[in-house]
Amino acid sequence: MSVPEITLPPQLETCAHDLRHASEDVRNLLTYSNPELLRKRPSKDNWSALECVLHLNLSNQAMLPGIRLAVENAPEARDAASAYKMDIAGRLLAWSLEPPAFIKFKTSKLAEPADIASVETEPTLLEFERLHQQLLELLHASAGKAIDQQKMQSPFANMHYNTYSAFRIICAHDRRHLWQARKALPH
Repeated sequence: MSVPEITLPPQLETCAHDLRHASEDVRNLLTYSNPELLRKRPSKDNWSALECVLHLNLSNQAMLPGIRLAVENAPEARDAASAYKMDIAGRLLAWSLEPPAFIKFKTSKLAEPADIASVETEPTLLEFERLHQQLLELLHASAGKAIDQQKMQSPFANMHYNTYSAFRIICAHDRRHLWQARKALPH
C-alpha cells in the first residue's frame, strides 16, 4: 500500500524525511557492503552491521502496534497550524538515543537480535522497508490529529510518552544504530 499524496505538517514531514532517509541508508548498507563484513562483529561486545539492522526491525515491530492504536485514538487537532510538542519523557529518550552513543543502554530481550548465521540480507532489508512504510502510513494518518496529546506505553520499559514523541524516538533510534552499523564495517 502506498502512502497517500497529502501535505504533512512540517514536523511530521521532518519525521517522514528521516524515515525515508533511514530506508535509503539501510538499502545502501545492505546492498553495497560485503555480506561477510556485514556479519562481522568489530568486537565481542559490539553488534555487527547486520545485527544493528535486525535490532531496528525488532524494535520497530514492537513499537508499531502501540503507535497504531494511539494514532487511531488521538483526538482531532483543534488547530491544524499548531506545532507538535514532545513530552519530557520522549524528549529525554530521543536525545539520549542520538549518535554518537554516549549513553549505552541494555537491549530489551524483545529487540535483541538472535543468531545471524542463517539471516539473509535481502529479507532483512525488505522487512526494514516494510516497517518504515507502515510508519510513514501512520504519520500520514496522524495529520490533523493531536498526536502530541495521545499517550502510549513503551513496549520496552515502564514508560509513557506521547505519540509524536514515539515517532521522534524511532527516528533517533534509527540514526543511532545506522551510525553504529557503519562503524562496525571496516574502512
